[in-house]
Amino acid sequence: MQRIADTLFWTLIALWLAFALAGGIAAASIFPAARGLPLSLEGYEGFIAASPEQGRMLVAGHLAESVFAKTDGVRLLLAPLAVLALLAQVALAPRATRSGARFVWIAVAATALLVGTFWSQPAFTARDAEYRTAARTGRGTELLANATDSGPKLAVDAAHQRASWVAGTEALALLFLIAVSAWNAGGSSARNYSSGRSWRRG
Repeated sequence: MQRIADTLFWTLIALWLAFALAGGIAAASIFPAARGLPLSLEGYEGFIAASPEQGRMLVAGHLAESVFAKTDGVRLLLAPLAVLALLAQVALAPRATRSGARFVWIAVAATALLVGTFWSQPAFTARDAEYRTAARTGRGTELLANATDSGPKLAVDAAHQRASWVAGTEALALLFLIAVSAWNAGGSSARNYSSGRSWRRG
């Protein structure tokens, strides 16, 4: 049973981390590529013509958005399953060390996931919708204004920064969880090996 619990835990954590990183990896690939492509999008022709650089970034945002949308639901499913797998590990190996730290990091990751899914990402989506509406209706001067905090461009950039920080916290917490879990597994293996040698010598 311990081996099954270990396998489930590592599989779920690996999948959770993979989906947490998927959106960032997609964005890191799409946005640089978009800078050199003659992209266009129906309804935004005027804005793209007025500001090709910002226009290409807007189109790239459309492409990356679907990746983030698809990963949110999967992570919300994986997170509670990973918590249950961790509980099973601890229940089957009550002497395991550093289990407290593992619960801390999985709690941080789960909290960041919930904050991102239900607050920072929806806030960014709303600001981004305002940005796109401004682009579609030809409010180019207002859209690209950087002088006031109320400008659509500044608002969407601030919301994106918050969403990115929350997503980064989730991924970083999962990496710490993996590191602590691996350290714990290595320590348990070493103790088991030492116990086995002592038993044979006895």
